[in-house]
Amino acid sequence: MRSRAARLLVHLLLLTGGGVMAFPFYWMLATSFKSPQEALQAEPVWVPERMKPVNWLKAARLGDSPLFGGLGPGRSVALFFPGPEAPPPRALVPRSPGAFFDPVADGTRVEVVRGEGGWWVRLTNTGEAGFRRVPLVVLWPKGVPLEPPLPPDARRSQGEYWRLEWVNAVPGALGYVFHNYLEAWDAAPWGRYFFVSFFTASVQVAVGLFLAALAAFALARIPFPGKEAVFVLVLATMMVPGEVLLIPNYVLLARLGWLDTFYALIVPWLASVFGIFLLRQFYLSLPQDLFDAARIDGAGYLTQLFRIALPLSVPGLVSYGIFTFLGAYNALLWPLIVTQSPDMRTVQLGLLAFVSEAGSDYGALMAASAFVIAPVVLGYFVAQRQFIQGIARTGLR
Repeated sequence: MRSRAARLLVHLLLLTGGGVMAFPFYWMLATSFKSPQEALQAEPVWVPERMKPVNWLKAARLGDSPLFGGLGPGRSVALFFPGPEAPPPRALVPRSPGAFFDPVADGTRVEVVRGEGGWWVRLTNTGEAGFRRVPLVVLWPKGVPLEPPLPPDARRSQGEYWRLEWVNAVPGALGYVFHNYLEAWDAAPWGRYFFVSFFTASVQVAVGLFLAALAAFALARIPFPGKEAVFVLVLATMMVPGEVLLIPNYVLLARLGWLDTFYALIVPWLASVFGIFLLRQFYLSLPQDLFDAARIDGAGYLTQLFRIALPLSVPGLVSYGIFTFLGAYNALLWPLIVTQSPDMRTVQLGLLAFVSEAGSDYGALMAASAFVIAPVVLGYFVAQRQFIQGIARTGLR
């Protein structure tokens, strides 16, 4: 009974811990589907309107395409609002702030027509170009029951009317659900950002692994005077905060003319004390007989490293590679300091596009964060086994 109760307690703790860890991730995903009003309101919204399947069917009927909507030249779309004959609602396509000419607002004719049992709000594209997104504002009398054809993205009070706002009245099913993701992707050159981040992180992993493997093997398997002192000195550098080195590194790179280049993003972080320590512990855990037999057969130190130590230290190499990749991929402060042009920005700096003095667009920001961390999550699941083995074997002798 005690063992069964103990197992039950362990499972309960694991489930509780997993739930606590999963909650921020779910909140990020849920916020990435929220409208601006849902993301900012005080009362938490656990299931946004865009995540409800019943609204997907409603959105699929709005627009030229059931999936991605849109309004082509000469095409019309009608939204039905049940209600009595009087008073009638008013509708308009809002203009972009400060714009003298707005193709969508100027090229869309809005008509409010009385129909059987309610009002039709008809949007007609009178221009020569198709619209992927058509915003809509409907002023609905407060004393009249409201049943909108699609839940509004914002609902505010305006005198005797409710001001109903849709960021896109012709979304289609996928355009409605993934509106924030589409807007976030169009807000910045993410293709270039991903290339810079992946290239920077990949080079740091490849070159860093090579340098750390050489240094760690020398400290673990090559006898030389003062080896322990050298190792202690190397470990002592881990006690120096990285922020202390920001200004010296910046001044050095400026004198070398490397600012706003890949050299500035990569070179200062190629040598890793953590990687040297991690791989040294792996090399020390390998049987000494393997290296003695290799020396008897005439193998030199480089042969022992590449033919014996590295193949047997794959979990350690993967663990170091994951940590190095995450550190380079998630870097924010250093790329912000040493880069100026958009062509050298990383994905973490791309997230700043959704933060301004006027406030943050949390829906788009969380959507961008979701597809920024997606490669990291997928990479972790691919290398999960080696990563766990690497952590479990670190420090074993």
